This record gives sequence, C-alpha cells and structure tokens, in this order.
Amino acid sequence: MNITLLQAVAGDGNGNFDAGIVWRTLTDLAESFLARLPYFVIALVVFGIFLIVARIIKKIVHTAGERTRLDLTLADLLGRLASAAVTVIGLFVAAVIIFPAFKPGDLITGLGITSVAIGFAFKDVLQNFFAGILILWRRPFVVGDQIKTKDYEGTVEEINIRSTRLKTYDGERAVLPNGDVYTSAILVRTAYNTRRVKFIVGIGYPDSIEDARETIKRVLHNTEGVMNDPGPWVYVTELAPSSVNFTVYFWAGSQQANVLEVSDRVATGIKLELDRAGIDMPFPHTVVLFHDVTGTRAGDIEQGAYLAKHRGDVSTQG
Repeated sequence: MNITLLQAVAGDGNGNFDAGIVWRTLTDLAESFLARLPYFVIALVVFGIFLIVARIIKKIVHTAGERTRLDLTLADLLGRLASAAVTVIGLFVAAVIIFPAFKPGDLITGLGITSVAIGFAFKDVLQNFFAGILILWRRPFVVGDQIKTKDYEGTVEEINIRSTRLKTYDGERAVLPNGDVYTSAILVRTAYNTRRVKFIVGIGYPDSIEDARETIKRVLHNTEGVMNDPGPWVYVTELAPSSVNFTVYFWAGSQQANVLEVSDRVATGIKLELDRAGIDMPFPHTVVLFHDVTGTRAGDIEQGAYLAKHRGDVSTQG
C-alpha cells in the first residue's frame, strides 16, 4: 500500500496526480485500522487490568514491609520494582494482542547483548544500587544513628538507593556512595543505648595510689550522666617515667554530645578533687644539672678533691 501511495503522489509519469490511487490506499488503511480496532480496545483493557494489578501488588508489598519491620525505603523500592515488572508484562501482552507477529523473546534476546554493554558503562551505578538494597535490607545502621566510616563521622540523615548522607559533627553534609559504605568497616556509635568511655589520669609517685583511686571513684559515682550499672572502673595501667597512670572507665549514653558533656564533668571533677586531696598530677619534665667550673659548690669541691687524690695515686704509682 505504501508503494501504491508513492506511485499516486508521483503521478503517471506525465506530472498528472492520480487521486483514485490515493483514495483507494487511504480506504485500505482505514479498513485495516477498523479491522484491528477491536484488538486495540482489547489490548487497552488488558493493559489497564495489568496497571490495576500492579498498583495492588505495590500496596501489598509496602504493607508487608511495614508489618515485617522492613525499612520503609526498601519496602517502597520493592513495591515499585514489583509494580514495574507487572506493568512491563502487561505491555508485552498488549503488544502481542495488537501485533500477533510480535515476539517478546526476540526483544529480550536482542536486549541481552545491549544489557552487557550497559552493565559495563554503569558498573559503579549498579554497584551503588545493589549496595543500597543490601544496606536497607540488612540494616547495619538506620537513619538517626551516629556512625564513623573512613574519614567521615556524623549522624545518618538519609539512606537511599545510591548514597548515604551524613551530617558531620561540624555541621557539614557528607554524601557517601553506598558501594563504599557497604564494603568499608563501619563503627556504629549509637547501636546500643550506652557506650564505654575511658581516659587516663596520672598521679605523682610519692602520692598514695589507693587514696587517688578512692577519690576518682567518688567523683565518678557523684557525676551526673555516669551509669551505675555497669559501674565505673579505675585501674593502674602504667608506671610512666614521671607519673603513675590510672585508666578510668565509665559508661554513659551513646549520643556523642552526651559523651562529651559527661566526659567534661568527670575530668573537671577529678582534677578539682585531687587538688583538694593534695594529690599531685605531674606532667613530664626534665632536670638539667650544670657543672660549676669555679668549684664553689659543695658537690664540686668534693668531686675535685676526689679526682685530685686519685691523680696523686696515679702519679705516685708512675
């Protein structure tokens, strides 16, 4: 029919336009369309049914995710994927109804080679996508957790399919690719309600270890924010060159702001109480002795006499 239509437009070779051929061609096209019209209607109805089923499946998957305490973002993603799969199937079915010669298998086979090229081109994107699904499914951390990974530390603001967003303690936003997050070691600071904190306190060698220990324990028990169960520990862990070092352990709420606040109270209280108890908190220092060449100091005079005596003994023996 297309060849006939071109012939009609071209004319009979003498420049004359053949309207009859055009009319017959358009009539044949209209008859073909009317003949296929019921199939179009059936295809639209079938596709509409698939769309309704897709919406129902999406809602079912989302509801099931909420009941099983699945991450809402992952539940929504799974619902969308299921809905998209049903929609694509419906599209294929409608295409087969309208065009019986259409074979979805041939299309899928043709897309197989193309998908390999697309996979190589979007390797990082796909890696982040699947890593995002695994993070949302396994839930090593959730929105609101405070985590540390590589050079970044802060509060999780959002977990999506491509990236994880952190609000750092400096008030900055860090966008981390999910592929890097999933394959890296992660420290989840708020995985539990409490966290152990430690720091070192040094006292002088002449001071009593037990008195210092009891003073530090008293401060820990009286400081707001320090957990009583498990209780604090105070251990001597090092005999340093200029001090006897205690390692102080205590438990506090796991939020970073709370840890810093309680640590400040504990450190301040220990310093003040050790000062009141007269216990020294030494710092590293160096003693330098200068030799007095004038020989006026008692030690230098004795040393000079000793050396002179021995020089005399040596001379006598010689």
